[in-house]
Amino acid sequence: MTDKVLLVDDSQQARLSIKDALKGIFSVFVEADDGLSAIKAFVEEKPGFIITDIEMPSINGYRFISTIRNMEDGRDVPIIMLSGTKNSLKKKLTGFNLGASDFLIKPFENEELVARVKSLVRMRNLMDELKEKNTLLEKLAVTDELTGLHNRRHFFEALREQLSLGLRHNFKLACLLIDIDHFKRINDTYGHMAGDEILRKVGSLLASCKREGELLARFGGEEFIICLFNTDSENATLAGERFRNLIKSYSFTSALYPALSITVSIGLAIYPQGAVISIDELIKAADDALYRSKSGGRDRVTLYEWSPSPAENKKQR
Repeated sequence: MTDKVLLVDDSQQARLSIKDALKGIFSVFVEADDGLSAIKAFVEEKPGFIITDIEMPSINGYRFISTIRNMEDGRDVPIIMLSGTKNSLKKKLTGFNLGASDFLIKPFENEELVARVKSLVRMRNLMDELKEKNTLLEKLAVTDELTGLHNRRHFFEALREQLSLGLRHNFKLACLLIDIDHFKRINDTYGHMAGDEILRKVGSLLASCKREGELLARFGGEEFIICLFNTDSENATLAGERFRNLIKSYSFTSALYPALSITVSIGLAIYPQGAVISIDELIKAADDALYRSKSGGRDRVTLYEWSPSPAENKKQR
């Protein structure tokens, strides 16, 4: 962004002088002769740097700076404020309080202007780099490195919010715990690199099949987890079959292994029902249903159905 600068001054000669001094730093100069036209130019041109006079017709430099700082795109843009009067202390303080980055009194030496601009550009570039690194760190903190899906930590954080919404608005959600069948056999036969590639492919297939609003994550090992919101057991079971059939019908081939037929077992639980009234209980219920899918022959979807214990039956009576 900092290859474009907005010059705001009602003196054309002043703008020409600044352009001449800064032509080695900026490639694009946007000009305005008052604060009102400068606001319009900022919105349309999105400059990465601003140099503005204080004393101008229509809207002065103070109001212009305040307006820019209240815009989402203008919060971090460096702004140098110029003044042609000697009573500078009050003006400096006012400008800095409104969000100016630096202050110069006219007339100024071009070398000083260039030095101050370069300093602010460096600072802005460092801030941009820091933001990019922070964004990357935030992404890494919630992303599974192998599959690129959300990780277990993100899943629990997002699910906690959805459970709160479900309680508030009285709607159900479904949790599907998905486990790749005979995955240990694949690792033992073809090696962990082959196993990793299959995990990535399964994760990619699930991501391509999930619908808007569904929460998908790698849960750990060869397990994936999906939450469907505002749904019932019938529709959730259909979704589980959709995921299961997608994996079963896909041809897994690679230089690391021959053509393989991969299947998944799925355990499904609905929240809330019976004793399933927390995140841990929901996942435990899905895990119980997954165990029944495995023990029942694999490659199937099993719905957890809660039934009260004798003691709970007695309480209900």
